[in-house]
Amino acid sequence: MKVADYTIKGFVYQFNKTLEQLLIEPEGSEITVEGIIEDIDVVTPGIIKAIQCKYHETKNNYKISDIAKPILQMLVHYSRNIDKNIQYILYAHFPNESLGAKTVSKTDIETIMNTSNKKYIVNYISVLKPPDDTSIEQVLSKSKKNIEDIKRITDHYAARTDLSLLFDIDEFLKPEKFKFIIGHSFEDLVNNTKRLLQENSIFSVDDINDLFYPNAIQIIADKSIKHIQEDRVLEKKNFIEKLESTKKVAISRWTKELSTYEGLLKNRRNQLKNDLQQNHRSRYFIFNSEDIEKFDNEIVKFISDYLNKYHYKIKLHSETPLFCIKTSSDDIVDEIESRLYLKGINVQRGIKGKIFFQDEFLREPERKVIQNWFEFRLRLCKLDSDTINAINSKKCTDMFKIGRIENEQIDLQDINIERLDVSNFTELRYLLLLNAKLK
Repeated sequence: MKVADYTIKGFVYQFNKTLEQLLIEPEGSEITVEGIIEDIDVVTPGIIKAIQCKYHETKNNYKISDIAKPILQMLVHYSRNIDKNIQYILYAHFPNESLGAKTVSKTDIETIMNTSNKKYIVNYISVLKPPDDTSIEQVLSKSKKNIEDIKRITDHYAARTDLSLLFDIDEFLKPEKFKFIIGHSFEDLVNNTKRLLQENSIFSVDDINDLFYPNAIQIIADKSIKHIQEDRVLEKKNFIEKLESTKKVAISRWTKELSTYEGLLKNRRNQLKNDLQQNHRSRYFIFNSEDIEKFDNEIVKFISDYLNKYHYKIKLHSETPLFCIKTSSDDIVDEIESRLYLKGINVQRGIKGKIFFQDEFLREPERKVIQNWFEFRLRLCKLDSDTINAINSKKCTDMFKIGRIENEQIDLQDINIERLDVSNFTELRYLLLLNAKLK
């Protein structure tokens, strides 16, 4: 497994722990995803639980160095909030460690504090043991530190072992203040959250596996990227109600990590099937080119195959599809148009000279029924302010968002949104019935 895959799996593990925490806390608790303090902040009357979640699949047993950074981060926050009732919880999975609470001793904390890691010294130790040298304080206050700055700081701390701590280690290590817990394996945590979903709802086991559990993970993932803290807050009752109202299976880079992913794709395909088989539906496709493997190589063939299945009958296929590309490239849409032309497919770009004309872009093509001829068979554009205005002014029936598409300027009211956050065209072809099987 690649590093990127482990990173994604680590996030999905954190989302599962968030879901578990949401379901076991008393009604009325507020759980913040990517909290102000830690990965998961749990606010209940009288206490805040700040949970940092770590997933180590490749390290069988832990060493103090493996938990040094999260503990240092907690200590920094603790030293600044000693008077507040906060419990810091480090929840970490190591395959060969037994589940449950582990003891972190005063000696362990002292070992962590005596680190030689330069980043830890600059970012954490300097806060926990402030220097008594004004020149070092000035260097630490710099927003950007060069190699010489870092050397001055680390040399200072190597020489000054007598600097005072801002906190009492024994007080921090009290159970009501700090816990280190060895967490479940990925699979066991998933199974536990599914069980808790069943206990906290009227969902059947099959519905949880096929719909509600993957959607729960997706809701939490969506919350995690919100910029405003209030938008990242979850509450159990509202969360369950939202799950009950969501009937489409979430297909994304997050649900791809689940063992049931192929089954989720099959279910999503079946959900899409009925609408795809209808001839008179206006469909817009918005692609994030950077999220899809081999996008440049495969997009033209995908468009061609889509048109040959869903937009080739001169009388029945009356709605011109639109393909919109979110990209940082200035040339990719031009290249796609040229390659489609070589395949005998004309497109409408709405561009005359260097200017985009919305009326031209949105006009319907001329058709000659006898010759089965379309003036153009699709609209093609780059996602920008002009094309967003055009998309909003002529609404579609179905909007397919392929990859990560987050653009609040697109008016989604009164249209059917199909979010397919797939990473390759193989899965997309399967979902859209272009391929009978996942190859």
